[in-house]
Parts: sequence; structure tokens; C-alpha cells
Amino acid sequence: MFRFDREDLKISGPHAFVFRCEISFQQIDAAGIIFYPRVLEMFHDAYAAFLAAAGAHLRDVMRTDTWIAPVRHAEADYFKPLRLGDVVHVEIAHVHASETEATLGYRVVRVEGDELCAVGQVVHTFVDRAAFKRIPIPERVRLALQRIHAGP
Repeated sequence: MFRFDREDLKISGPHAFVFRCEISFQQIDAAGIIFYPRVLEMFHDAYAAFLAAAGAHLRDVMRTDTWIAPVRHAEADYFKPLRLGDVVHVEIAHVHASETEATLGYRVVRVEGDELCAVGQVVHTFVDRAAFKRIPIPERVRLALQRIHAGP
């Protein structure tokens, strides 16, 4: 399994996919900062928006396509707290694709102050829905992944 170095994830790729969102009340904890697993949910929201932009809306994939891409590994590192109302860019800044897997490297940047708040990565393994056996990454997804600057 390919993994990005945390220091590499701190740097935005020149062709990053950017998803903009605002930290909501449901995402914070009793300390008033984002509850840590919500960052992984933000990664997934950015991934879903990326797939939609590539013509592979998750709702359509789940209804009609023969492939799915479950998560094999996910991790995040946190640098600055995110609070209610913060507007952030969730970037898919790096991609490493093999025949059947894609590792996506994420950055969460607070728009105000351009502060890097978190980085992380998620590994998706592409499988046939019925057999749950590995398959090559679907062509439209592979082409979209290639548009994002590959990591080192």
C-alpha cells in the first residue's frame, strides 16, 4: 500500500481539486472545536464532489455501476483547531494510483488566514460490486485522478 509522507501532504499540488465548506454546529464537540472524525467525513465529501465532477456521481455509481471503491486505509494529522463557522478548502492535493487502488492526499486549509489545519490520506480499493474482487480503476475515474498532480 502506497502512503504519502506527512510533510509532502503539507504542500498543495498545482492541480489540486478544491472543495469548499463551512464548519457546522453538528461537526463540533463540547470543546467548541471540530470532532476529529469529522475531518475524515470532509475528505469523503471532497472525494464525492471530485467523482461527481468526473462524471461518476456516487448516487449513480451505487445504482447502476458494477464497481465500488471501499476505503482500505484512512488517517489524518491535525495542526490547528477548526471552529464553528470556519470556512475551509478541502483539497485533494496528491494522488497515487496503481492498477486497482488510489491513494488520495488531502489538505484542510482555513480560508481566513490561509492556515493549514489538517492533512490526511485515504486509500480506496476498486472492486467488482458482486464478487468483491479487485478490478482496474474505472477509466473515467483514472483520467480524473491523472489531472491531479501526483505526489512524490
